[in-house]
Amino acid sequence: MIRRSASILFLSIAVTAAAQEPRTLKETIEVQLTNLDVVVTDAEGNHVPGLTKDDFEVVENGRTRPVTNLSEFRRDSAPAQPAPRRILVAIDNRTIAFSARRKTVAAVRAKIDELLSDTDDRLMIVTISGSAKKRTGWTSDRAEINAALDVIEKDAAASRLDMTELDNMFGEMLHVASGQGPTASTLNRRRQRTSSGGAQADPRRAADEDDRIAPGVDYNQILSRTRSYAASQAAETEQTLYALAASLNQFGAISDGRRLVLLAGGALPVFPGAEVFQRLESALRDIERHANNQNSLAPARRISSTIMEKASYDLASQIDDVAAAARLKGIAFYPVNPEANERPSKDISSRYVSGASTDFAAAGTAADGFQRLALATGGESHVGRTAELAVQKVQDDLDSYYSLGYRPGTLLNPDTKIIVKTKAGHRARAIIAAAQMHPEWQIADRVVNNHAHPEQKNDLGISLVANHTKAEGDARHVKVNVMIPFDGLRLVRDGGDYNCSFTVFVSVGDATGGANPQRETRNFRWNAETVQKLRGKKIAYGLDLTVGPGRDRVSVGILDLVSGTTGYSSTTLAQAQ
Repeated sequence: MIRRSASILFLSIAVTAAAQEPRTLKETIEVQLTNLDVVVTDAEGNHVPGLTKDDFEVVENGRTRPVTNLSEFRRDSAPAQPAPRRILVAIDNRTIAFSARRKTVAAVRAKIDELLSDTDDRLMIVTISGSAKKRTGWTSDRAEINAALDVIEKDAAASRLDMTELDNMFGEMLHVASGQGPTASTLNRRRQRTSSGGAQADPRRAADEDDRIAPGVDYNQILSRTRSYAASQAAETEQTLYALAASLNQFGAISDGRRLVLLAGGALPVFPGAEVFQRLESALRDIERHANNQNSLAPARRISSTIMEKASYDLASQIDDVAAAARLKGIAFYPVNPEANERPSKDISSRYVSGASTDFAAAGTAADGFQRLALATGGESHVGRTAELAVQKVQDDLDSYYSLGYRPGTLLNPDTKIIVKTKAGHRARAIIAAAQMHPEWQIADRVVNNHAHPEQKNDLGISLVANHTKAEGDARHVKVNVMIPFDGLRLVRDGGDYNCSFTVFVSVGDATGGANPQRETRNFRWNAETVQKLRGKKIAYGLDLTVGPGRDRVSVGILDLVSGTTGYSSTTLAQAQ
């Protein structure tokens, strides 16, 4: 089971009220034009110039939409100059190899003048190691950027999960099953068991334990350790995704030109732990080839499918949440790892060496989250390319693109699917430059931003009161009341009663940002007597939160569904008692 960093349970309002089913509110909204920045390349990856609006087709949610206008931007020749740039360089120190990081830093340093070619262009650098750390602000100061890169280039490599112990266990399985008998380490563990006293000192018990699968091999223990490793890798990947989501808040809510994240990292798996299950499967296949009947693994002890095992650690939806937030902010992801295709060196103490095909498959699995982010946001994955070529490709996309406008059929939200095609069959990658967003997504975005950039707009006048904080392992249990001035809510008369409808958005985070908000829409019905008693008072909406380690802030937004009025507030949580 993958442990979430925060979970939210909504409790009832602490006033006398009858909760109703959420109402469906309908309104007519004139949808404005949506503008896209579109990068067009041919089969060789070269940018294609000279296209007109008749060369493009836009499909939104399965329906073709007419293109209203098109402009071409080229740094070298076109009269229309590209928009200002905001480039976030994010380096995942936890997963990228030290040498790969140095290559990427050197490539960025060499291209600073080209990346920041206009006076309004800005770059920011953050590093990720569980959480995001700003190394610069938005700047075009070459000295500041180079100084930060010099420090990052020398940063110590972050600690990573070690697979050596598992590889050694896989090696023991193969060693024993091939008829060579228990390894020295297995015999040492057996001597430790028989000399420890108690029930385990009985030689017959030790023999029974050793003979369950193969002499000296406890397959259930190996499978348990494999699952534990996968769960730990999933937790690390969730932390990286949280840090990436928090880093997006540095861009703000309103587009100010071309936006992208150059993400240098070694791994972002959709199925964390898939690599170790692939290694286990490879070890089992080797054992089945070499084992004789006496020492072969019992079929009941063998896992039925590594596919079923790795499905327990599926982070696709969380990666898609980060991609959706970036896409609606007009941010394209460009993952970079110049050493992704190099076969990893083996620890000298490792007894099991997997084949090249297994290592290649594992490398692809480790990077599939990068590809998912790039495809969803209109960027491009450069995992496996040299750092110099990767940064050059990023510059080319910034220097040559089309600005396309079309009339949409709906307000944009995370589920809106926009596909841009060219009639000549060229590859087109679209980034949202300007669009009318769905109000609920705008509120959710502000709630997340509220952690790092407190929202000044609070028309409802809400406030937060944290009542109780209690430690629960490495997490905290927190009770928070959202205080809502009753007179700020719009009531709708229904016979002799009054209805009220609002949506609550809640995000848990830290000073850099927060998790994607959870939300709940509630309807309440009060009689006239209760309404009179509540005039001039506040009602308390209770939140019961479990807050993960490192998270010390709660951000809340309220949307009154009748009036459209909003309120925002955040608070820093006290230490657990």
